[in-house]
Amino acid sequence: MADFGKKVDEATDGEKPQILGVVALAVDRDGNTLLSHASGKTSLKPDAPPISPSSVLVLASCTKLLTSLASLRLVQAGTLALDDPALIETYLPELWHLDVLTSAPGEDLKTAKREKPITLRQLLTHSSGSSYDVLDPRLMDWRSARGEPPMAFAGELPGAITTPALFQPGEGWAYGGNLDWAGLLVERVSGLTLGAFLRREVFDVVGCDARVGFDRREVAGEQGVVQTVTNWEDGSLVDYPWPPAQLKSHRGGGGLDCSAENYVKVLADLIAVEPKILSKDTLALLFAPQFSEGSKPLAALRAASPVFTSMTGALTGSLSLASINHALGGLLITEDNPELGKSAGTMAWGGAFNCLWFANREAGIAGFYGSSMFPPGENRSSELMGTFVKEVWSKAGAKGKL
Repeated sequence: MADFGKKVDEATDGEKPQILGVVALAVDRDGNTLLSHASGKTSLKPDAPPISPSSVLVLASCTKLLTSLASLRLVQAGTLALDDPALIETYLPELWHLDVLTSAPGEDLKTAKREKPITLRQLLTHSSGSSYDVLDPRLMDWRSARGEPPMAFAGELPGAITTPALFQPGEGWAYGGNLDWAGLLVERVSGLTLGAFLRREVFDVVGCDARVGFDRREVAGEQGVVQTVTNWEDGSLVDYPWPPAQLKSHRGGGGLDCSAENYVKVLADLIAVEPKILSKDTLALLFAPQFSEGSKPLAALRAASPVFTSMTGALTGSLSLASINHALGGLLITEDNPELGKSAGTMAWGGAFNCLWFANREAGIAGFYGSSMFPPGENRSSELMGTFVKEVWSKAGAKGKL
């Protein structure tokens, strides 16, 4: 088995590191640590402190899981329902009244009225039709025709995600602002900001400290978040500021900053024998496959493998598409990976800066790999994440956990 720690140390060491810093943690259902390693620095400054499990990272799309949990807390309480379109019509009228694109790329833009209802279940599984404007040329043309720049990651809500749908609800899969909409739904139903709701209903429940939230100044203090970086042409690391603009909106699809140790506290609860955030029945719902075989959303998801492999390649890169589905909290692996062993039932997703989380309630293991390296799927990061995942499964197996 390759030594994950040694590889990370090599990648983050020296005058010209390949990656700025990495922190990785994994636990089992009994609360035991399977792996803990941190290597590298928190910024490009010569005197930057070392990265650690308490360093605050830019979560980007790893935020989505937390918004799913917030939504399911309200479902569990009976305040929201997964399949009640009236909730969307009442609380998200901006989304409810959007049209659906009918033109193909390169054609004059054409839209039609939405014919099918939108539900929270579709938002949590990216099957509502909503997509990020930067991911579809037709949405970019739509923005341009309105004299607007791309706003997916640099605009306030709801305007940043208020674009025509790519398909009728429930008839496809498209990665986009669905969890931002779900976060807005949580806010409007609860009367709290998403950050305040998550603090009360998720973070405090599992004992997270102040190093998680949407207000970067409060979360990271003077030290700030781990600097987000990318590779320059000569292989050196350069600054990659994120987000592109300082936003007031609490974006449920990608706005949280969080330390690795806080994120793992949440993941640990998802696999715990006696969970606190969600009941066992609701957790079973969280991890259940949502798309039936032969359905349009499942076919579209599997056709979008470049999207999900850039986020979860360490877990899904060697799997057949037949083993891919979607849960209410992320991508779902439904068959064992021969390279890992018992991995069916693993739910996972990632973030733009090569962060990766996974949780398998049946196997009782969960882990988080955190870094600040853009773009997602960057080669060296993907290699390290793959080594991390394999070592976690190996350690779990050696301890008789699998």
